Amino acid sequence: MGISVLLAIFVVKWANVDSPVYRPLIQDMRLVDSVKIADVLEQERIYYYADVKNHMLYVNQEQSELARVSLAKIGIVIEYPEITKHTDLNKAYDEFIKQKKREVETGNVWQRPWFFKLVKSVLGALVIIILVLAVVRPALKSIIYDRDEK
Repeated sequence: MGISVLLAIFVVKWANVDSPVYRPLIQDMRLVDSVKIADVLEQERIYYYADVKNHMLYVNQEQSELARVSLAKIGIVIEYPEITKHTDLNKAYDEFIKQKKREVETGNVWQRPWFFKLVKSVLGALVIIILVLAVVRPALKSIIYDRDEK
């Protein structure tokens, strides 16, 4: 019974851990000014890492929208895997807004940042329910009925 309680605590802790999930932002870093992009991401405190071997740039999934907005402010509009550079910042902003409207209309639920957290919480709750039904309930039942028989 002690092991099941420890397992339940572990599952709850695991479900609440915020491990960053990275998603690709730029497919080919050779096509853009990577120093300028890195400066913008660092200025906005957006977590990222660069896969130098494959020329990819990844950002924290929860901050990907902020990264896209920040880059659109300097004229780089990203709709993965396409990158559009604009000298007119108003055109860059208009294109970004069009992309956002298109994403809202056609976006999938499982691509939202909150979806993975929800799945972890549901899985954690299921494991705890199974532990209660399979381990704790029979243990309590045997303890209660043993006292009644004595």
